[in-house]
Amino acid sequence: MKDLKWSGAMSKRGHEVIVYGNEGSEVEGAELVQLLTEEERASFFGPYDRQKLIDLRWDANEPYWRLQAERAIPELKKRVKKGDFILSMSGNCHQPIANAFENCYSGTPTEAMWVEYGCGYYGVMSRYVVYESETHRSWLHGARDSKGENNDDAVVYNFFDLRDFVVDPSKVSDKIKRIQEKPYFLFIGRVIESKGFQIADEVTQYIPGSRLVVAGPGEVHLQNLTEDEKANDAVIHFGHATIEERAALMTGAIATIAPTRFREPFGGVAVEAQLCGCPAITTDHGAFVETTERQWRCVTHRDFVEACERAQKLTAIDRANIKIRAASLFSLEAVMPLYEKYFDRLYARWWAGYYEMRDLEALTLP
Repeated sequence: MKDLKWSGAMSKRGHEVIVYGNEGSEVEGAELVQLLTEEERASFFGPYDRQKLIDLRWDANEPYWRLQAERAIPELKKRVKKGDFILSMSGNCHQPIANAFENCYSGTPTEAMWVEYGCGYYGVMSRYVVYESETHRSWLHGARDSKGENNDDAVVYNFFDLRDFVVDPSKVSDKIKRIQEKPYFLFIGRVIESKGFQIADEVTQYIPGSRLVVAGPGEVHLQNLTEDEKANDAVIHFGHATIEERAALMTGAIATIAPTRFREPFGGVAVEAQLCGCPAITTDHGAFVETTERQWRCVTHRDFVEACERAQKLTAIDRANIKIRAASLFSLEAVMPLYEKYFDRLYARWWAGYYEMRDLEALTLP
């Protein structure tokens, strides 16, 4: 989705974008170069199932990464011109491709710059990286014992199309309408232990009469329900939510509980909730310290309970302000100019770099 939204938004802003992807990966305004057919993709991962967690392994030696590299290199060679940016969100899984372009990710580039343009992972390869949060950038620099200034990378938050968070009441499903007949809290995302479903369950159990709706792929949570919870409909298993269903569920929720137990590089669910005017109640580490206001970040069970109780008292104006703040920080309109500023900074290195004051569009590549 990040690739899709970014490519479409940048194309609309007048940039030439070429997408090297699988069959069906069309992006409005961008050229598609197909690398794998749908049949080939399915041969590695099986038929697409929205409710299933995909077993994708971040290892360049896996056959799907090798096949992608084998086909991508000649197609890139046909199209890449001096001064271009080659973009990836797959870290060192794409190193075999990057090796085909001299010094593109280390040293002094001679053809193009290889930019990891949405780093929310750990296997960083290139000197040119856009991190999803300052906390993640600092974590990875610390892991490399990098204490000094680094002007090769940047922090640009993840980006969201505001149209995805508008609810048309006439299109809300009967299933969601039935859920919304009574107040509820929401947990949405991969239902795995590290995302903290157990915390959301414990907190809502402590609040009398509260219900928890669980949306997303995975079945782990079903093993954790007590017979009393099942009998009283205290936890409602929704399953995978479409974009439209996500917006409706978040807009109608008292709060979205996102108690991730690892240090989130970004944690998009918290921002998505806020873009619906729904408070995100999170843990107090990782990117949440940048994306979520202090009053909603929690460390103890008491913190989570009190945050949930506070969310129950929010007014319509309070929720509108949550949405306004989130849109100002994370919309496509707010974020895409920050990407352009970063790419201008790198592009200037073909000339005077740090000292370049001329209009880059008026210059001819040396």
